[in-house]
Amino acid sequence: MSIKPRAGRTKSLSALINKDTSILGQVLNKAAYLKQIETMMRSYLPKDIADNFRVANYQNHKLALVTGSASNLTQMRFFEAKLLYQLQQKIPDIKSIDIKVRPNPPEPKKAFKKLIIPSANKKQLKLLADETDNPRLKAVLIRLSNK
Repeated sequence: MSIKPRAGRTKSLSALINKDTSILGQVLNKAAYLKQIETMMRSYLPKDIADNFRVANYQNHKLALVTGSASNLTQMRFFEAKLLYQLQQKIPDIKSIDIKVRPNPPEPKKAFKKLIIPSANKKQLKLLADETDNPRLKAVLIRLSNK
């Protein structure tokens, strides 16, 4: 079974994206608009805190910002009124700023590399294990010599 396009009913991807009434076109336009607002926001804030915030949404005249920690939120409270005023100069529809704390996801754990011990070192570890009296140290040295 093959899937064949029907003549006259298929649309090109560019037609779907460029058409303002299409859902995909609306999503792309909103993403570009949010990116533009984020660029403005970062230019108005001090450099040390600007990187801690992202624009999450703009809906119902409310700009939603997201940060990774509550301390960033507290720090932003000092700049919130000034930022709102500056953004309203460019986008008069903005009535308020809503800031949410969304902790950043933890970074993935690094995978351990397989330990490669040369054979001469394995022999040395085995000799050390034979000479030691501590049972825990002896077990570790034997385990290393067997890798």
